Amino acid sequence: MKTKIKKLFFIALMAIFVAGCASKESPEEAIRPVYFQKVDRNAGTEIRSFSGVAQPRDEAKLSFKVGGTIQEIAVQLGDTVKRGGVIARLDATDYRINYNKAMASLKNAEVQLITAKSAFLRIESLYAGNNASLNDYEKAKAQYESAQAMTQTARELVSAAQNQLDYTSLEAPYSGTISAILARENEMTGAGHPVVAFSSVQTFEVQTAVPENIIGRISQGMEVTVAFSTLPGETFQGTITEISSGSPGSAAYAVIVQLSGKPSAQLFAGMTGTVNIPLESKDRQASIIISPDAVSHDQNGDFVYLAVPTHEEGIYKASRQDVKLGELSPAGYEIAAGLKTGDIVITAGIRFLYEGREVKLLDANDF
Repeated sequence: MKTKIKKLFFIALMAIFVAGCASKESPEEAIRPVYFQKVDRNAGTEIRSFSGVAQPRDEAKLSFKVGGTIQEIAVQLGDTVKRGGVIARLDATDYRINYNKAMASLKNAEVQLITAKSAFLRIESLYAGNNASLNDYEKAKAQYESAQAMTQTARELVSAAQNQLDYTSLEAPYSGTISAILARENEMTGAGHPVVAFSSVQTFEVQTAVPENIIGRISQGMEVTVAFSTLPGETFQGTITEISSGSPGSAAYAVIVQLSGKPSAQLFAGMTGTVNIPLESKDRQASIIISPDAVSHDQNGDFVYLAVPTHEEGIYKASRQDVKLGELSPAGYEIAAGLKTGDIVITAGIRFLYEGREVKLLDANDF
């Protein structure tokens, strides 16, 4: 009898426990936001990387147009100078004296011109009234024309002297940076002798070397990407603008890549970068390439999670898809089997996924 009562009591307790558990609602799991990649076929493209060095596209050695003693170098190595900014000055004493002399000669010529013009107009009036001879008229006219020519010559000499004086100041032809200082203050310099090396800050290019077995597969106008270890997280777009014809004794060919857009303020000449060139391979068929971060592994093999649309707009469900991996390249894993064009592969957050979990695609409106 006691045993029967104990059994009934235990059954009652279990019923109460089950009822209590059932009355509690399970918390609703949040929809997981995930990154993704829409599957497309890559027409046999492989990425080849080559080391290169950044350099300004426009670099010039600036010099004075006249000679003299360098009075001042107004910049230091690495300074940024805006267009028209003064870089250096010559001692302008002699050039200023020549300018003042030219101005004095011009003023004297202008006085003579006024006198000659006045005399000519007077003789011309007398000649018209038959009160002056033809000889006097022609003489006055010749003196007036001579004074005009002398005045014009004096003006040209003043202009030349002004230019010479202006040339004693060396100015930046465009905005850029001082990449080298090639002269010192108090030194004598001649016209055309380099004073500084000046680099544009507007456009950079990267020079790299490509081996002979690759050079035939690239061409001018190809778009590439460039990365610098000193600028982590930044990738620069570029275009191949020049390809050398090679040099004797070398199996490599120089290739110039011009970077697009406004360069980073932290990009300087001489920095070493990596030029990534996409090459089309004639030996490979179109393939599917996905990010290595999208691939998971377990005892059953390699797999990815696909985002499968549901009836609710913007909501997807994670679905495991087994795949067969091919080669691993810098672009990612080649998928030999298991995926098709249009599949949406989840590329980040996969450790929180399981079959059927609801997910929301970041930037899902792109589809």
